[in-house]
Amino acid sequence: MRRHLSLTLERELVAWSQRAGVTLSARQVVVRPTSGLASQTPCPTPPVIAPASTQSLPVGHLQRQVSCPALGWRYFVRAKVSATAELPVARHRLPRDHRISAGDLARAPKELSATSQDWVFDRERLIGQAVRRAIRADQPIRHSQLAPPNLVNLGDEVVIEASSGGFSAVMRGVALDSGGEGDSIRVRNLSSGKVITAYPVAEGKVQTRF
Repeated sequence: MRRHLSLTLERELVAWSQRAGVTLSARQVVVRPTSGLASQTPCPTPPVIAPASTQSLPVGHLQRQVSCPALGWRYFVRAKVSATAELPVARHRLPRDHRISAGDLARAPKELSATSQDWVFDRERLIGQAVRRAIRADQPIRHSQLAPPNLVNLGDEVVIEASSGGFSAVMRGVALDSGGEGDSIRVRNLSSGKVITAYPVAEGKVQTRF
């Protein structure tokens, strides 16, 4: 039974790593002894192991129900699953509002835990992102530490695109706020001097909405 559960948990861990695009450099499953189970008649068929309730990272201290329909016994069995993976980490401290480049990143082996679910495992997804909260050197980077990069920064000269019905116009302006896609910012129209609300749609370009 213990070997059957160990193989099941290991398969789940490998399946998770494939979904996440992570290469495991080490893994181990240790099934804990269960009081009373050792005295049971061995199941004549492979025991049934209840599936995981979520698709979350299957590491740490886990508990699964193991049952033998042929003999009618059922137990909750505990196991400890550990794994190490090669992950992208910060090569040096990355301050707030820094835009991440390839040179900011290295790879290092890190032990996974239940809290690793928030880590970014794909190096390419980090490049170009802005740092929302400072990231320490040699540390994995969490989704919660990132923000989409600003398309427009305070003081930038921008192109204003305005359209309504069959009317469209392109004007020059100056950003009075910083913002990314989906943000609303203030922009001063250099022709009229008026301050309008606009929405960044690309680097150096905003659109008005009517």
